[in-house]
Order: sequence, then C-alpha cells, then structure tokens
Amino acid sequence: MIPTLLLSLLPLLPPLAAPARPPLESFHFAGGRQVTAPVVKESGDAVWLDLGFDVLRVPVRHILRRERAGAAGPAEVQVAEEEIFARAELPEVSIAEGARRVGEAVVKVISADGQGSGFITSTEGYIVTNFHVVEGEDEVSVKLFLQSKSGFDLKTVNKVKVVAVNPAMDLALLKLEPPEGVELTRVYLAGEEAVRVGDKVYAIGAPIGLERTVSSGIVSVTNRTMGGRIHYQITAAINPGNSGGPLFNLRGQVIGVTSSKIMGVGIEGLNFAIPSRYVVDFLRHRRAFALDRARTKGGMHYLPAPRKPRAAGGKEKGDPGGDR
Repeated sequence: MIPTLLLSLLPLLPPLAAPARPPLESFHFAGGRQVTAPVVKESGDAVWLDLGFDVLRVPVRHILRRERAGAAGPAEVQVAEEEIFARAELPEVSIAEGARRVGEAVVKVISADGQGSGFITSTEGYIVTNFHVVEGEDEVSVKLFLQSKSGFDLKTVNKVKVVAVNPAMDLALLKLEPPEGVELTRVYLAGEEAVRVGDKVYAIGAPIGLERTVSSGIVSVTNRTMGGRIHYQITAAINPGNSGGPLFNLRGQVIGVTSSKIMGVGIEGLNFAIPSRYVVDFLRHRRAFALDRARTKGGMHYLPAPRKPRAAGGKEKGDPGGDR
C-alpha cells in the first residue's frame, strides 16, 4: 500500500518527462535539394533519417552540408551545373573529411604503356586525366574505388574511350559507361576565385601504383611557367602515377590537375599542377578537341614567317645599309 502522506504529495510532483526526441537537422544536397528530419542512426558512410512514415538512408558522400534545423548557418550551397561538370561553393572541412567525401570520384587510369590517375566530373562517366597518361591510346581501363562497409570495393571497367585530347595543355577526357547498379560520385571544379600562395591543398592518386594515396602541402607559386603553360607549384608530394589526378583545396573543390615534378638528387617539393581554369575551358570546348586518329595534326602545317629577299652582300633589298 502507498502511505497516506505520499498519496497526498502526488499532485504536487512534476509529471514524468517524455523521452527526449532527436533534434531536427537539415541535410543539403546537389541541385539545391534538402531534407529536414531527425537522425535515428549514423555510421561512417551513411546516416538514417526518420521521415515519420519511413526511414531514409543517406550516403554521407552525397551530403554537401549538414546543420541543426533553425540554427543560423552558412548561405545555401550554390551549384553551377554545366553539361559535363559542375562547380559549387562548399564549406571548408579537414583534409581527412574532404578525402573521405571525394574518394570515390578519384580513379586509376591504366593504359598499355603505364598508369596514372583521373577524376570523375559527371555522373554520366566523364573523366579528366593528363594527355601523357593516355597518349597513343583509343581505349584504356579505369579502376573505380567504391565505398563499402569494409572500406573500398574495387571495380575495373575496360574499354573506356578516350574522347578528347589537348596535347598542348596535357589534358584528356575519357568516357566510361557506369557499371550496372553503380552510382558514380563526381567532383566539383573550383570557381573563378584566386588561388593564393600559402593555401593548403591535397592530392589523391596512385603514385607508383599505390592506390588511394593522399598527400598534402601548400601552394608555393601560382604562376610558374613550364612548357608554355601556367602551373601551380605545390609542396604536396607528386610521383609517377599521380599524373592526371585532382588537386583539392580545403573546400573539396578541384583547383588543378597534378601533372609533373622536378626530380634529382637533393631536390624535394617541386611539384606542379595545371590550374582548373584550363580544365573548364577544355571541357566546354571538348568537341574542338575530339580524338580523331584520321587527322592527328588536324591537317595543320605551320609555315615560317615571310622574310624580305636579301641582296648581294647580305643586305635586304631596299636596305640603305648599317646595323639594325
């Protein structure tokens, strides 16, 4: 029996608190899509959202931004879509988090003469790499790294076509047919904002075949000229096999394509990347660079500049004489 005194106190006791409900969170995705719901479960590669009538599993790699609903946060992520690539203004994250998010978009490119790296710019299967990685090839093989509970599952796709090349800029475009049941992850290219000396950057690729290698450093010089092209000089380690891979800033945007390094005894940290603005131009005008083995030089033959005929004595006709 409940004592009489306790019975008399029951009306004065506060009601039992209801179980705490998970807070609402907003998840932002590409194309301006958004879902607001409480999180009921979370793992390294996915979150589960309670929609009230069903539970939705969301792969972490597709989340552009996550914030507490109603909290003041950064402006909405703006995605600029173009035909086979996109650009987006993303928040800064750690290198570890950035590498996890973009890992699936980095691929290994295998040709008859060697191997390199590349990155997916479109979920339809377009891949950018260096021209020197696929030079002389019509088709190559591409190894995909698909996230799973155990890490990455490897899937090799053969007969990936080389559809466009720009030897002068050392860029090439591949077209992969996505395997059945595979949803490709793409990268975002950086916008027009300046890359500054001292900016932290990181590269992902397969140096000497060591897949999923991440190296980090800073931008040393933003306008180093090599081979008639502007390059970023960086301290992030680049080695054979990195060629064609992406160089990221801390926002997870591709700011360049890793392409070369200076090697020699006692030489360290002299690595180079092609700025992403050249990649944007190449992708926008890819039809002008379509691979056509029937006319490897485009039918172009450059003639020397015309010169005035010289008279006897080495003077040009009409030349009054004297030094020029």
